[in-house]
Amino acid sequence: MSRENFYSRDDAWLKDTDEPLSADLPAEDSESTPPTEASAEPEDLGGSTETGDSGGTPMQNYLKHLYRLDLLTPEDEHTTTCMLRELEDKLIALLNRRGVPLVELRSEGVEQRGSTGAYDHGLIIARAEALLASDTLPKRERSSLQSLLRRFRASRKKLIQCNLRLVIAIAKRFRNPSVPFIDLIQEGNVGLMKAIERFKPQMGYRFSTYAYWWIQQEIQLALRRSDDLVRQPANVQDDLRAIYRAISEVRAGGLPASDENLAQHTGLDLERVQSLLKLPGPTSSLDEPVADDQSSTRLDYAPADDLYNTDELVTNEELAQRLREAVERLPARQRTVLCLRYGLISDRDCSFRVIGEQLGLSQERARQLHSDALRQLKRQWR
Repeated sequence: MSRENFYSRDDAWLKDTDEPLSADLPAEDSESTPPTEASAEPEDLGGSTETGDSGGTPMQNYLKHLYRLDLLTPEDEHTTTCMLRELEDKLIALLNRRGVPLVELRSEGVEQRGSTGAYDHGLIIARAEALLASDTLPKRERSSLQSLLRRFRASRKKLIQCNLRLVIAIAKRFRNPSVPFIDLIQEGNVGLMKAIERFKPQMGYRFSTYAYWWIQQEIQLALRRSDDLVRQPANVQDDLRAIYRAISEVRAGGLPASDENLAQHTGLDLERVQSLLKLPGPTSSLDEPVADDQSSTRLDYAPADDLYNTDELVTNEELAQRLREAVERLPARQRTVLCLRYGLISDRDCSFRVIGEQLGLSQERARQLHSDALRQLKRQWR
């Protein structure tokens, strides 16, 4: 790749255009060329950036590092995935012979999905390094384990790097103001590494085709976790996203964004569209700045009636709790009269005549019990 071509691609990205990163970038087509290399792990990314990149933003430095890396051919990709799976099997067999249970190397949630061949690569590397640090292996077996671990990490790193451009292409489709774009890329990298753990080259599919779903899943989960304080079901969020997309498309076509037009455009039932549009919108923090200089927040513009004094709320709650405890210490009849008189049992305040009728007492006796209860409360309060 020439330097001129490199900077032209990078500048297009930094301008936030919607152009694809590369004509070679695969999406769902299994016959396209794999993406380029870049590291997904912090130790792989650090130190590779040249001194000239230090003045840019993290996103600029990441992209410049990404485009300096080479591509893998489909044959190289197949060879790498087969070698990675072979090295993984050898490492697992060696660890199992040394007393490491296979269940401790399983990826999280594998049993729930019914998969039988997915192991956590991070756990495999950690267990192998712990075994090497224990100094319990014979010299020959120790050398073999070191060689296997070094080749395993190199193959895994190479496969991760060669598909990071695919992660960026997928993350572009899910840009959201609530989540920084570089965070979406990192979530996609997590999905990429999960795909590497579960991919089986003997099935005959291209790795980029298989990884597409896992990358997309992790990005969507990250968006759902950050959307609202009240979590909505995944199908509801997907339908809402389709409705909001349809609103902009319908308006761009010169039509009103009515419920009927939205239902026809999205393929959802009219009742479904109407019920989803009645749901409350996304929540936001009152401390969120409303200006670029961050000098003012939403709280500064909130109506005074909607503001609550936190100290006052806490004090009132504490007083209410102390009152409930004091009333509980009163004799049963006095406590009942007091609760009926001030509506502590129900929302209605009762007169002494009604209290007397309910308890089978005279009006005057009910008033006396009320006075005795107040005197005891005053003594407790002191």
